[in-house]
Amino acid sequence: MRREMSVHPERGPGGAESKRRALAICVGLLVLVALAGPAAAQSLTAGAVQGVVTDATTGEPLVAVTVVATSPAMQGSQAAITDETGHYKISNLAPGTYAVTCYYADVAVRRTIDVAANRTTPGHLALDTSRVGGEVITIDGRAPAIDPTATTQGVTIDGEYTRRLPVGRGYDSVLTAAPGSSSDDAGVSFSGSSSLENQYIVDGVNTTTLVYGQLGSPIVNEFIEQTDIITGGYNAEFGRSTGGVVNVVTKTGSNQLRGSVFGYLGPGALIAGAAPTPTQSTSIDAEGQVDYDADVGFEVGGPIVRDRLWFYAGLAPHVERERLARVTKRRVDRDGDGIPDVDPTTGFLVFEELDRQVLRTQTTTYPFVGKLNLAVRPEHQGQLSVIGTQAGSDDVGVNGLPGATRFHNRALTTDVAARWTSKLNDNRTELEALFGWHRSSFRQDPFDAAARSMARQNLYYGDLATWGGLGGESPRTVDGCSDGGPTDPYPMIRNCPDEGVGYAIGGIGYLADSTEERFGARLAATRRFVVLGHHEVKAGLDLEDNRLRTRRGTSGDIIYDVNLPTDWSGGNTAVSRYVRLAPDGNPDGLPDMCPDTDHGTSYACELLGPTDVIGNTTNWAAYLRDSWQLRPDLTVNAGLRYEEQRLRYAEDLQDTVDPFTGEHRGTNAMTLKGMWAPRAGVIYDWTGEGRSKVYGHWGRFYESVPLALNSVNFGGETTYRRVYDASQCGAPVDGVGGPDGPGCVAGGEAPALGSSVYGAGVLVAPGVKPQYMDEAILGVEVALTDDLKIGVSFHDRRLGRVLEDVSPDNTETYILSNPGEFPEEEEARLRARLEATTDPAERARLEHQLEIFTGIRDFEKPTRVHNSLQLQVVKRFARSFFLQGSYTYARTRGNFPGLYSPDSGAIIPNITAQYDLIELLGNRDGPLPSDRPHDLKVDGYYVADLEKAGELTAGARFRIASGTPIDALASSNMYGYDESFVLPRGAFGRTSVDAGLDLHLSYGRKLGKDLQLEVFTDVFNVFNRQATSYPDESYSYDPVNPILGGDSEDLVWAKAQDWDGNEPDDPQSPSRNRNFRNAETRTPPLAARLGARLMF
Repeated sequence: MRREMSVHPERGPGGAESKRRALAICVGLLVLVALAGPAAAQSLTAGAVQGVVTDATTGEPLVAVTVVATSPAMQGSQAAITDETGHYKISNLAPGTYAVTCYYADVAVRRTIDVAANRTTPGHLALDTSRVGGEVITIDGRAPAIDPTATTQGVTIDGEYTRRLPVGRGYDSVLTAAPGSSSDDAGVSFSGSSSLENQYIVDGVNTTTLVYGQLGSPIVNEFIEQTDIITGGYNAEFGRSTGGVVNVVTKTGSNQLRGSVFGYLGPGALIAGAAPTPTQSTSIDAEGQVDYDADVGFEVGGPIVRDRLWFYAGLAPHVERERLARVTKRRVDRDGDGIPDVDPTTGFLVFEELDRQVLRTQTTTYPFVGKLNLAVRPEHQGQLSVIGTQAGSDDVGVNGLPGATRFHNRALTTDVAARWTSKLNDNRTELEALFGWHRSSFRQDPFDAAARSMARQNLYYGDLATWGGLGGESPRTVDGCSDGGPTDPYPMIRNCPDEGVGYAIGGIGYLADSTEERFGARLAATRRFVVLGHHEVKAGLDLEDNRLRTRRGTSGDIIYDVNLPTDWSGGNTAVSRYVRLAPDGNPDGLPDMCPDTDHGTSYACELLGPTDVIGNTTNWAAYLRDSWQLRPDLTVNAGLRYEEQRLRYAEDLQDTVDPFTGEHRGTNAMTLKGMWAPRAGVIYDWTGEGRSKVYGHWGRFYESVPLALNSVNFGGETTYRRVYDASQCGAPVDGVGGPDGPGCVAGGEAPALGSSVYGAGVLVAPGVKPQYMDEAILGVEVALTDDLKIGVSFHDRRLGRVLEDVSPDNTETYILSNPGEFPEEEEARLRARLEATTDPAERARLEHQLEIFTGIRDFEKPTRVHNSLQLQVVKRFARSFFLQGSYTYARTRGNFPGLYSPDSGAIIPNITAQYDLIELLGNRDGPLPSDRPHDLKVDGYYVADLEKAGELTAGARFRIASGTPIDALASSNMYGYDESFVLPRGAFGRTSVDAGLDLHLSYGRKLGKDLQLEVFTDVFNVFNRQATSYPDESYSYDPVNPILGGDSEDLVWAKAQDWDGNEPDDPQSPSRNRNFRNAETRTPPLAARLGARLMF
C-alpha cells in the first residue's frame, strides 16, 4: 500500500389487439420495476462497479459507506452508499479506468478499477476502521477483470489494443480477435454461426444492415473507446441474433481537453506481389495494383461547461488510389494442330498478351463523429451523437465499352442516437431511454450520363476483333485478335472468341439506387432489492421500424442478351424488362399482354420503367430478467425475452391478389410470433472476491429476417422475357457480329422461341415459425493475479428450426417454410377448406396447395451443430506488458451452413438455393465450411520506457488455424454449376493450415506536459504466407448426380448427364476439372504502412 494526503471530495451521491395487450403488459412491467424500489444496472454504452465493503478486522459488512468513482474518462463523479449488507453498485460509468474510493468516518481506501461497457467489475474493499483518519490508503494493483454476474463470452477491445497492435482502420479488423471467430466473404462468423447472423450495435443503436444483416457502419478505431465482441452467453437484453453481438462504444468528452491528430500511409510499393492463383483467362482480363492508401484525421473532446456539458468530434478522411490494367489477350496454338493450347497442370487455355490499358480508380471516405453529453445533475444525464461515413468510389469494368461498364458509386451512412438516463431513490433506481436512427443510401451513376437512359446489350459468343469495330479496342488488340490474314500466327484457331463472359454495350443495365432506414427505441428500467439475497431486476422494450426503398429498373427499360450465331447455334436474343401483372379478370385494366408460352398462359400486364419499391418490417421485443445474488459468491441469472416480427408486402402490392398464386395479399406477408427466448445462468465465485467463477448458461436465440426477403419475395419483382431467333432480328450490325437487340423488336413479330414471365410469386406455408438456435455453455475463470486471468469453456450450439424457401414441385412453386415440417393442424384446416369449396378453379388451387404444403415434410430437416472447447488467457497491461491469447478446438457439422452459404457464395438470407429442391440435398451433411478444428490466436505488446528518450512499443498478432473442408461439386441439370455434391462434404480433406504474423513497432516521445508524438509502422503477413482462402471445388462442370455416402474411390461410378438430366445410352465419366482443389483465392500478401499520431 502507499499513502497519500487526503483530498476531501464531496461525499455522498450527487397494432392488433393481442399486440396492444402485450405492449401494455410490458409497459406495466417497466413502471412496476421503476417504482418498486432502488436499482442500478449497466447498459449497452456503460458499465458498472459493484462490491461489498467490509471491516478489515472483523470481516463484517459496513453500512452507509460512501463509495465514489472518479476518472478522466467521465464527466464529474458518481457515488453510491452501501446498504445493510455492505453492498454497493455504481452504474452508468463510461468505459475506462476509475479510482474507486470508500469513505467511512475518517477512513478512506482507494483502488483502481477498469470498467467495460455492458460489464460489471467487482470492487470489494476492506477498511481498517481502527486506522487514524486524514489519509487515503491506495491499494496497489487493480481489481480483477472477471465479471462475477454474467456468463457472457467473448473479448473486449480497447483503444490501447488498436493503438499498439497491427490492426486495420475500422473496428471490423479486430473482430477476429474473439475466440472461435473466423472470416468469410460476407463478414466474420462466431461460434459456428454464419457471418450474416450477427448484430452490430454502435452507441446503443442497431446498425446492422437491413438488407443482408452485415456490418453497417464502418467506424474508424480512432473514434472508438471500446469494442465488446460477445460470442455467446448473452442475457435477455440482447436478441435478433443467432451469431454474435458486437457492441461499439465511441469516445466521449470529459472535463479534460483530450484528442489527437493522426495519419496513415500504405504505399503500393510496400505490398508484395500476389501469389499465382491460376484461373481460366479470357480475351479481356483485369490486373489491379494499389498506388497508395492514406488516412489523415483528428479527434478531440472536452468540456463546454465544466461538470455540465461536454463535446466530442472527429473527422478521418481516407483516400485509396489504384491502377487497374485492362489486358487484352489471345489464345495460342504453338504446335499448329488446330486446337488451342492447354496448360497441362491446370487444364486452362493458354493466352498471350496483346495490349494493356492502365486505368486509375479512386475511393474516398469521410468518417465523422459528433457527440454532446449533458449532466443536469450527476443522476440525470443525456447524450446526443451523430456518426457516419460519406463515401465515393470508381467502379470500373473491363468487359465492354466504357459507357456501359464504368460507374461512380456514392454512399452515405448515418447513425443518430439520443440517450437519457436517470437515477432515482438515492441514485439507485435507473431509467434509460434510447432513440436511434440508422440510415444508409447507395447510388451508382455512369461516367457517361447518357448511359443511364440507354438500353443495355450484352453480346455473347462473338469475338474481340469484330467488337473492336465499336470503337472500344486499340488497333493492336484488333489486329492481334483478327483471324486469318498474313499477320495471324495461329491461323488454325479463333484467336479471341468470347466463351460466354460477354461484352457490354449501350447503357449501364440494372440501376443501383437504394436507401435503408431503421427507427429504433430501447426503454429499460432496473431495480435492486434484498429478499433472500440481492436481486437486480431489469425490464425493457426494444422496438424497431425498418424501411427499404429500392429503385427497380434498367437503363432504357430493356436488357438485350444477344447470343450471336456460332458454329453450333444460329443465335438468338432474349429481351427482358420489368412488368406489373394483373390477376385474373384484369381489375385494374392494365394495357398490355404478356404471353407465357413456357407455361401455356398469358397475363394482362403493364410495361414498367424505373419504379421505387418500398419494403417494411417491424420488430418489437420485451424482456424481463433477474440477476439474483443469493450470496456474495453465488449468482443466478434468469431472463425471458419475447419477440415478434412482421414482414410486409411492398406498399403498392398491399390489398391486391398475387397473379401467380391467386392469394390475396394483405399488409403483412409473414408474421413471426411466439418467439419466447428463455435465458438462464448460474455463476459461483469460490473466492468470494470476484477473482473466480464457475458458470453455466442456457439460452434460446431467434433470427431477425433481413429485408432481402421483402425485396425478392414480397416486392412483386416480375420480369417478362421474350426470346427471338436471330433470323427475326434484321441484318447484321457492324461491330456486333450479327443482328443486335433492338432489331429484334423493331418489326413487332412474336418471338419465335417463346416468352416467359418470371416472378416473385411465393407462398408462405401456413403455420411457419421463426428460425432459432439453442446454446449451452459451461466454463470456469480464475484470476491468477490482479492482471492475469485464464478461462476454459465448452460451447454447444444447435440450430433448432430454419426458415428457408423450398420447391416440392420442381421449381414451379416456391414456399417459405420450415423445411421438413408442416403442422398437422394446418393440414387439417386446409383439408376443411377444400371440402367446403365447390368452385372448380378454387378447388384445383387448394388441392395443389395441399399437395405442395405436405410435400415440405419430404425435405430433410436442416441441421447445424457446433461444439467447441476454448482456452483463453488475458493479461491486462501492467509492468509494460499486455497479452491476450486463445486456443479453440471446435467442430461444426450439419447440412445447413446458415444465412450465408460459402458453398455457392450467395448472399441472400433465408432464400438461398440450398433447400430449393430435394435433389440438391444429397451429400450435404458433414463438416460445414466454418469447421476449423484448431484455432490459435495470440496478441501482445511490450512497452519499453526509455525515460527521457521516450518509449518504444513492439506489438504482434499471431494466428494459426486448420484449413477448411474441401468438397467435390458438379453441376445440377436444373440449377447450374456447383449445386450438386458429388461426394459428402469434406470428402477431399482440407485446405492447408492458415498461419500469419502481423507486427507493430512504434516510438513515442513527449513534446510537453500533455503533448506526445508517436510514429509507427505496421507490417501485415510478415512471412508473406498466402494461404488458400477458397479452393476450386468444381470437380466437374458436367451435370452429375450425387454418389450418396461415397468416397473418392467411388468416383469411378460417377456418370455425366445431359442438361435435361438424362444419361446417354453410352454412359461417360464426367470430365474432371484439372484445377480442382487448387487455390481460387488466397489471403492477402505482405504489406506495410507508416503512421504518426500527435496526442494531447
